[in-house]
Amino acid sequence: MAIAVSTKSIDHLQHQLTESLEGFRSQHEETDRVAALKAAQKLVNALQKPQDSVYHLAYSPTHAMCVRIAIDLGIFTTLTERNAPVSLDELAAVKKASPILVERVLRVLVGIDYVGESDTRIYIATTMTRQLTDRLSISVIKFIFDVGMPTLAKVPDFLRSQDYRNPEGAATGPLQFAEKIDETIWTWLPQNPENLDSCNTFMEGDRGARPSWLEWFPVEERLLCNADPDAEILMVDVAGGRGHDLAAFMARYPDAEGRLVLQDLPHVLEESNLDTQRIEKQPFDLFKPQPIHGARIYYMKFILHDWSDEDNHVILTQLAGAMKKGYSKLIIEEFVMADRDGAMLPAMWDWEMMIFCNSMERSQSHWNRLLEGAGFKVVKFWAPPGDGQSIIEAELK
Repeated sequence: MAIAVSTKSIDHLQHQLTESLEGFRSQHEETDRVAALKAAQKLVNALQKPQDSVYHLAYSPTHAMCVRIAIDLGIFTTLTERNAPVSLDELAAVKKASPILVERVLRVLVGIDYVGESDTRIYIATTMTRQLTDRLSISVIKFIFDVGMPTLAKVPDFLRSQDYRNPEGAATGPLQFAEKIDETIWTWLPQNPENLDSCNTFMEGDRGARPSWLEWFPVEERLLCNADPDAEILMVDVAGGRGHDLAAFMARYPDAEGRLVLQDLPHVLEESNLDTQRIEKQPFDLFKPQPIHGARIYYMKFILHDWSDEDNHVILTQLAGAMKKGYSKLIIEEFVMADRDGAMLPAMWDWEMMIFCNSMERSQSHWNRLLEGAGFKVVKFWAPPGDGQSIIEAELK
C-alpha cells in the first residue's frame, strides 16, 4: 500500500535538515545542533503514518518503565563494566531474575537503543547504556518515574475535578490529589529518604547537557567588575540545594573577592559536601526575611517556578528587603517560555511543575508582571544558546 506522504514536504524538511547539519558541522554551535535535531524530528514525524504515530505515543510510557526496571536489574552497570558482549542468562543472574522477564525488558531497551545486540540474546553497551550508569541520570529517572508517574496518571482526573481551571496552591495540586495528602511536596518528600535523595540528586543534574550560565552569560562584565571589593558577601545561592551551582561559580571565578553563602532547608544542607572555608551554609526559609543584606548577587535557579504567583510575591518581597538599591543584582535562572515556536523541553517541564508543585513555567511578560509587582525591574532577559535555561537579570526599582 502506498504511503500518503507529500514528496514536496519531505524534500523541504530534508533541505532544512541538511542546512542545519552543515551549520553544525562548520560551527559546532549549540543553536545549530538544536535546529538540526528539531528538523530531524520533523522529518521523522512526516515519514510516520498518523495511525502508527498514535500507537507509538500510547505505548511510549513502556520506554521509561523498562529503563527504570533495568536500573534495578543492574543491566546498564553490568554491560558497562563488562565492556564486552554479555548473554541474557548472565544479565538475568545478576539479580537472580527470570531470563524471560529480562528479555522482555531488553527488547524495549534495544528498540530505543539504550542497549545493543551483538547476537541472538547477546547484548552490548551503547552510549545510552553508559549514560545510565551516571548517578545524576539515574536520579532523574528514579525521581520522575517513582514520584512523578503515579501523579501524572491522575492529572486528567484531577483537572476534571477542578472543571479545568488552572490550579493554584502548593498543597492543593495533583500530587496531593493522587497521594491523598494535605501538605506540600517539600514536607512530604523527607518522609521517604530514598525519594528525597533522588530529588536532591535530580536537582544537581537538572541542567542535563545544556550549557551552564557561567559559560555564556557575561558574569565579569555584569556582576564582578562593579562589585564592591570591601563588601563582605559576593553571592547568595538562595535555596541552592547541595550547592553544586555555587561550587561551579567558585571554581570558575576562584579569585573573585567576597564570601559565598549557600541557603536551604537544614536537612538539605546536611547532605552538602562543600569547601566550607569559602562557602558558608545557612539554614533558610524562603518565606521569611532574607538575613543576608547588601550582597552583590542573589542567585535563584529553578526556585520561583516551584511556587504560585502569590507565593512568589512573598518570596520576592522578602528578598527585596535585603537588597541594596543600585548595587545588588537578582539573577534568576529559569526557562522563559516562548510565545510561539517554543522548545519541547520547557513545555514538558511546565507539566512536571504542575505534577510536583502545582506551579508552572512562565513567559517573558509573566516574569515582568511577577517581578515588577514585588518591587523589581528586569534589566534584561538573556537568551542561552540552544534550548537551555535563560537568565533574568533584575534589580530593585
